[in-house]
Amino acid sequence: MAFPRAAAEIRGIGRIYQGHVGSRSEDLLSKIIPTLKEPRSALETMLKATPDLGWFCLLHGNGYIRQEAVENLKAAPMSVFEFSAIVYRLNDWVRNVRFSAEQYARRNFPITSPDIVAQSSFFLLKQTRVFGRWEKPGQELLEEAIYRQDVLDVLKDQFMCLGIGRMGPTLQQILKRADFDEQLYDLAVDAKQPAIRAIAMEALLSLRVQWVAGYRKEWVDRVYGISRRVAEFDSPPIEPRYEFTELLRIAANDRSVQVRKIACDALIKNRRSADDAFNQIAESLKHDKSFTVRSRIDFYLRHHNQE
Repeated sequence: MAFPRAAAEIRGIGRIYQGHVGSRSEDLLSKIIPTLKEPRSALETMLKATPDLGWFCLLHGNGYIRQEAVENLKAAPMSVFEFSAIVYRLNDWVRNVRFSAEQYARRNFPITSPDIVAQSSFFLLKQTRVFGRWEKPGQELLEEAIYRQDVLDVLKDQFMCLGIGRMGPTLQQILKRADFDEQLYDLAVDAKQPAIRAIAMEALLSLRVQWVAGYRKEWVDRVYGISRRVAEFDSPPIEPRYEFTELLRIAANDRSVQVRKIACDALIKNRRSADDAFNQIAESLKHDKSFTVRSRIDFYLRHHNQE
């Protein structure tokens, strides 16, 4: 979902990008209340009478209007777009708007449909990593909404299905908390997307998950002021729940080379403690159709025999 682009288009179509209401501009709201001396009071009256108008005004270029819009919203978000709009107001450049958005989120995020929150997370978990203005209360409100148990259940169903687009990065972000760890086995075995099975299986075999914790600036050339943004990762441990050799067999027999490579990497990493079961799994992969799998197994067998 491209919320920023959609919001910009709505501002353009609705002509709500002007500095204030009541000016002699083409602002749509100024056409609705062109003669009133106190346009903000008139806007507040309109919003109280028609609260859903606030979803439109939430995108206005004037911070006072955005604040009035948030404060007069009554219902919880009824779509992914509305939920995302509130999250973006949590990162608003006007502090009062952020505060009003926090109050709204505290009341309504716990009762927003789990389907809406889950669908939003595929977009928002990526976008919010670059938010620079939202504060800890807003971050915690979104996080608690995503980690509601009913939302996690919907997310699991989404990860299990084929889905559209790159779902792997969203799963990695979800795994930064242990709430979702118990779903990893089902995802590793039965998820339709190879990338999802690979992420889940790697986490189970390595007993760690990896997610993007933030970004840092890395200089390429200080003289010319050239730098690049580099991701920083965190790798919290997960609790062992399943027998390692059985997981290894499942990974080695996966239909995706992406998952079979993870089985090979696990064999290599644990080759010093290898037993007959490990060697049987390695033998089953010696003639794999993938060159990358065969080359890894060749490395494992040569080094294991030497050691």
